[in-house]
Amino acid sequence: MPGRNTYDDALLIQQLRQNDAAAYIELYNRYHLKMYSWLISFVKLPELAEDIIQETFLKVWEIRHRLNPELSFPAFLYRISRNRAFKLLKKISLDETLRKRIQIQVEIESNDPEKRFQWLQYQQLLDNAVSRLPAQRQRVFKLCRQNNKTYDEVANELGISRNTVKEHMVKAMQDIRQYFYRYDEVSFIMLLCIML
Repeated sequence: MPGRNTYDDALLIQQLRQNDAAAYIELYNRYHLKMYSWLISFVKLPELAEDIIQETFLKVWEIRHRLNPELSFPAFLYRISRNRAFKLLKKISLDETLRKRIQIQVEIESNDPEKRFQWLQYQQLLDNAVSRLPAQRQRVFKLCRQNNKTYDEVANELGISRNTVKEHMVKAMQDIRQYFYRYDEVSFIMLLCIML
């Protein structure tokens, strides 16, 4: 027999499908704190976690008529918020100020022995992901990211075009992200985009 929350969620979603704003608010209040706790663990900044929650619930309202009361609402929220977080990764990687703020928060957390252990595990996963890249892509990735060389420097060193270097880097990042998606390591994907 489904748990009480599952039954309550199904009833609230049925009401939401009928444009019941009170049901919407109840679902928001029920899941806001859980989502916040999950999101803050990897986005680090409260305003980013809140932004993702707001975007997620805006999406819930927009598609309320298509929600299926028989499916897990928490799983649905997780999927939407995770996708929103991945989009945020791209924004962070392009926003120097935001990246620095998150780096400061990560440094603060790195003083915690448990967090340090977690980062060591992430480094091991990254090393494994890089070792699975094809040889040339691996060389390009290491020269660009570990040796901090520009695309032009790598192109000259390896005797390939700058566009080929860029293409290898794009594919390397896709391969590494895919590797981490298999482990559902959203925290590390966030860190990877910040640090790389």
